[in-house]
Amino acid sequence: MRKLRQRPRSDTSVNQPRRAAGTMGRRVYLVLLALLAVALGNYIWGDMLFLRADGLVLRERALVEATSTIRVEGVAVRRGQGVSAGQTLLKVGSIEILERIADYASRNAELVEREAALRSRANIVGELLPLADKRMNETSRMVQELQDLKAKSIVSSQRLEEVTAVAYTAQTEFVRLSSEKESLVAEIEAVAQARAHSLEALSNLEEYYANGIVSASKSGQVGEIVPSVGEVFRAGDSMLSIISGDAYVLVYLPSNYWFQLDAGMKVEIANGRQSAAGYISEILPVSQSVPPEFQQAFRPDQTRQLARVEFEEPSLFPTAANVRVTRPNIVHQAYAWLKEL
Repeated sequence: MRKLRQRPRSDTSVNQPRRAAGTMGRRVYLVLLALLAVALGNYIWGDMLFLRADGLVLRERALVEATSTIRVEGVAVRRGQGVSAGQTLLKVGSIEILERIADYASRNAELVEREAALRSRANIVGELLPLADKRMNETSRMVQELQDLKAKSIVSSQRLEEVTAVAYTAQTEFVRLSSEKESLVAEIEAVAQARAHSLEALSNLEEYYANGIVSASKSGQVGEIVPSVGEVFRAGDSMLSIISGDAYVLVYLPSNYWFQLDAGMKVEIANGRQSAAGYISEILPVSQSVPPEFQQAFRPDQTRQLARVEFEEPSLFPTAANVRVTRPNIVHQAYAWLKEL
């Protein structure tokens, strides 16, 4: 039996090597699978190997709070405006403070009137006391003389008793006036002290209220919230804030990491559009819940240790901006080295 010859295919040549079908697809699949594994490993263990921390750009913030129920009558600043210490921010009115000022003024007037009455009474007692003393001494001397005459039977007992009663009355009046004088002196001193305290409290309250003018306690920039005319605040409510000082980053460190973090470590700060060099100035011994914008989908309500990062140069990052803090890579290190040269 003759063997049939196998005819060559028309779509290929004899010298062209043939590849097994599906090789390229398997390679693409393996590459994608490897990338997925790397991404998954990076998500689970990346924070343990690399410094990748979220943070907020902050500055020192001085709050201007209402100390009583007040109404805003005038606003002299706008958001982001630069202000200096002592500059007028707001004009407010407070019925409560005005009533307290009126009460202090009324009480001070009453104390002044009472002190004047006491001093007038003390003057009268001071004028009467020498006369009472003189009368007491004269009646005592008369009693002594009548007792001597009574012993010689020259004066009757009735006369001696009458003079003795007059002497007793004179002595009683002298003692009463002396006691009243001491009491008036002590009362005048107490009223004077109370009036001095009332005047000091009134002066402090008027100085504190300053006719409703609210001034900046330090130089800086007005924060993002500015009240409107007619707005009413209760005691303890924040009306506006003054942002001052150099910017720094409050960093939420990873929960677990296998690298050493020390103060002075160089870091890179970025927010997607700009970046800046910085360093860890302090690792704070406190922890805080991660803000909602930094929480991960499968790990909510995380609590992380805080660190403070300072900028090496004045920062252009806006306050409250979300940033990412990482360790400088090889490119950044080379750029810094060339910059130093």
